[in-house]
Amino acid sequence: MSLEEVHSSLLRDRSACVRLLMALKAGRAPTEGIHYVSVGLESIVQRLNYALAEASQGKAQILWVFGEYGEGKSHLLRLMATLAQEHHFAWAYVVHDKDRHIGLHKPVWLFRGILLSLRLVYPFLNIDYSRVIYRSSTNDHYWRPKLPEELAKLAGRLNDKGWRGLVVCLDEVENCCQFHWSQYWPAWETLHHLIGDLRGPVIFCLSLTSNGLGCLEAGWSQYVDGKKPRELLKRASHEGIRMPVWSERYALPLAERIYQLHAVAFNWRPTISVEEVAQKAYKKAEEEQSKQWRAFVQAVVTILEIEHQEKEPPPVSPELLLSPPPEPSGSTPLESSMVRSSPLSGPSSASVQRGDRVEIVATSLRGLRGVVKQVKGTEAEVILVGRLEMPPVKVPLTALKKLK
Repeated sequence: MSLEEVHSSLLRDRSACVRLLMALKAGRAPTEGIHYVSVGLESIVQRLNYALAEASQGKAQILWVFGEYGEGKSHLLRLMATLAQEHHFAWAYVVHDKDRHIGLHKPVWLFRGILLSLRLVYPFLNIDYSRVIYRSSTNDHYWRPKLPEELAKLAGRLNDKGWRGLVVCLDEVENCCQFHWSQYWPAWETLHHLIGDLRGPVIFCLSLTSNGLGCLEAGWSQYVDGKKPRELLKRASHEGIRMPVWSERYALPLAERIYQLHAVAFNWRPTISVEEVAQKAYKKAEEEQSKQWRAFVQAVVTILEIEHQEKEPPPVSPELLLSPPPEPSGSTPLESSMVRSSPLSGPSSASVQRGDRVEIVATSLRGLRGVVKQVKGTEAEVILVGRLEMPPVKVPLTALKKLK
């Protein structure tokens, strides 16, 4: 399916447009429709597609993504995940967290985080790594040089099940700067082996802020001998992927797309011109010292919301009623073969079962998706997708819609 067809399909789905606008308003990277709101990123998309093509040939890739908070770093990671799905790569997202012992300094726990992320995104994935999930972390020293090999083995198992490879996104690497002095060397050793020894159809993406890069360079320079850390980070800074610097030339194209989303989502024709929306939002973004991409997007949505509330929207035509949410793009042979064969039209206490992928259609959690952990009476415990740090939430069965 071409990009134009993807955009056209999105603009025919009112519920998808609503969810996309909700994510943009909240300042989050959307889980669907990411291509549609990726303005000015053509060269980045081309580079990511090239990395995926190289990885599919067995040439492992290390990618660095830089960006300050609110300047599109999460957007780039979501774009990477979407492209991975389109290329039939499995993907895992892990946050570097020293308090939860997940990161470069704890390679066993990092690998556990990757496995748990895969299980959350692909609940029917059947790869036994209980020896890693449940064993103690006393063998971290052993795992520093072994992590590349284990990632390659995991990618091989995924390949046997229908995927072309594995993409790992490790976010907030700048949290390394919070290390105790004794943790700098283990983190450096793990990264050194990843860069030098990673093989197979694997892409390992490290994401951090530019300020974090400088802090990390200072820490490693102090606690790690030699010039290698400084040279590596300098090369990473030069070759890293960054969002374009915000400028006025992106304002009108981006406003135009959000304008169309809002018109479809709420079945109305805005009376304010898109040029006026872009101009007002651009002035609002210019008032911010940082986070200008996010500020502009949120300003456009707010302007359209105010305009919509002041006007009486026309009645919704029957053919434009909310459509059910689509299955996330990039399904693989594994997913299609494991989905149950009895599609259901809506939520019911008899239909939702353990392991089902669901969307919450009522309560304050409306619009979120997850996987059913267990069903008890008239409630289900749901693990929310992309929220590994949150415990399962209890949701009435009548508030759940099973995804096909």
